[in-house]
Amino acid sequence: MAEETTLTSRDLLALQAFELAARTGSFKAAAELLHVTSSAVSHRIAGLERQLGEKLFERGPRGVVLSAAGRLLASTTGRAFGDLARALARQGAGSQRLRVSAVPIFATHWLLPRLGQFLAAHPRIELQVEASPRMADMETGLVDVALRYGDGNWPDFAAEKVMSLYSVPVAAPALARRLRFRAPADILRAPLIRVAPFGTSWTDWAAGAGLDPAPFEQRAGLHKGLQVDGMGASVRAAAHGLGVALVFDPLVESEIAAGTLVRVGPRVPARGQIWFACRARDRGLPAIRALRRWLLAELKPG
Repeated sequence: MAEETTLTSRDLLALQAFELAARTGSFKAAAELLHVTSSAVSHRIAGLERQLGEKLFERGPRGVVLSAAGRLLASTTGRAFGDLARALARQGAGSQRLRVSAVPIFATHWLLPRLGQFLAAHPRIELQVEASPRMADMETGLVDVALRYGDGNWPDFAAEKVMSLYSVPVAAPALARRLRFRAPADILRAPLIRVAPFGTSWTDWAAGAGLDPAPFEQRAGLHKGLQVDGMGASVRAAAHGLGVALVFDPLVESEIAAGTLVRVGPRVPARGQIWFACRARDRGLPAIRALRRWLLAELKPG
C-alpha cells in the first residue's frame, strides 16, 4: 500500500505564495494579496525550491518568470486552488460572492458607475471587481466572470457579446477649435495619443474612415505625439489638451456629454467587442445569471 502523503501548514503556505506569484508574475503583488512582506513570500518560495530541489523562478527584465519546473507546478497549483475556491463558494450557505474581471476602460467608464443599481437589486451578492487588461485565467477559480475585449473566440468558455464598440478620435474642445478640425484628415495637425502595448490602431481607424493610413503611422520628431499605457490614460490626456486620442464609443459618452471631449472624426467599427465570459459549467449559477440579466437589460437599446 502506498504511503499517504500529508501536506503540512508550512507546505500549504508555501504553495499558496507560489501560486499567487506565478499568477501575478510578482513577489510584491503576491505579498499584497497575502498581506505579508515580499521577503516572507520570497522565503516561502525558497523553502519550496529547497524541498523540491528545483528552481521555480528566474529573474526577467520585468520581474520574475517561471522556470520549466515552475510552469509544471503552476499548472497543478492553479487547478488545485481553483477547485478549493469553487468548493468553498458552493458550500457557503447564503454566500454569493462573484469575482469579476473587466477590461479597465469598460470597468471605469461603464461598469463601476452603474454597479450601485445591481447591488441594490441583489443585496446578497458580494461583488469583487478587478480591472485588468489580461485575459482572466478562470480555471484557477479566482475569477467567475470576465468582461473582455476581443472576438469571443475562447472555446473553453461560454462567451456572449454584450456591447458593440466603435473607434472614434476625440480631443479637448479648446484644441479642436484652435486647430480648426473641419475634416477627418485635419487630425494630423495635432499630436496623436497612442496606447501601448495594446491599443486601438490609428492606421486601422484611418483605413476604416476612408483615409490614407500611411500618414497615421507613428511619426518622428516634434509631431510624434504621446504614448500612454491604457485607454483611460489616453482619455485623460486628451481632456487635458495633449493631443487627439482614439477611444471606444460608447464608453466615452459621459465625457462627451460633460463637454470635456468632442468627437473630431467618424466612428469606425472596432476589431473587438465586449464579451461576457464564464466557465460553461458555471453559467447557470444564480449570481452569474443575475449579473448577465442585469448587464443585458442595461445595455438594451432605448
